[in-house]
Amino acid sequence: MSAASARGAQSVPTVIDLVLPADPAHIATARRHVAAYLSRWNLGCLVDDAALITSEMVTNAVLHGQAETITVSLGQCGTPASPKLLITVTDACSGESMPQVTSPDCLEEHGRGLYILQCLALCWGTVRSRGGKLVWALLAVNAT
Repeated sequence: MSAASARGAQSVPTVIDLVLPADPAHIATARRHVAAYLSRWNLGCLVDDAALITSEMVTNAVLHGQAETITVSLGQCGTPASPKLLITVTDACSGESMPQVTSPDCLEEHGRGLYILQCLALCWGTVRSRGGKLVWALLAVNAT
């Protein structure tokens, strides 16, 4: 029996997967779930950045993914001395193109999502899989 079980505490998962319809209406749903899980994990310091990153990645998946659903995953990783949060968004995009940071004109409405992700995350990247693509971002958990 674990120490948490001995105290009667419920275990809190350190990885979650959220499957959502690939619909613009569910971008806000993804943000709300990210904020809720980070609060449960006592990572409130990351809510703003993680919600914005999630919103940008989900928006790209919805607009360019050509899938009926997307999967948003959150995972705590790293070491006790250097904890991290991993955010991934997976879609079934079968196209050849992978997301790339662009330099939009200052008057353009779109095209800044990956730039925002690049500014907020420790690092980020993309991985092609058999079922499509996965975009990931890693955030540091800074003690405040």
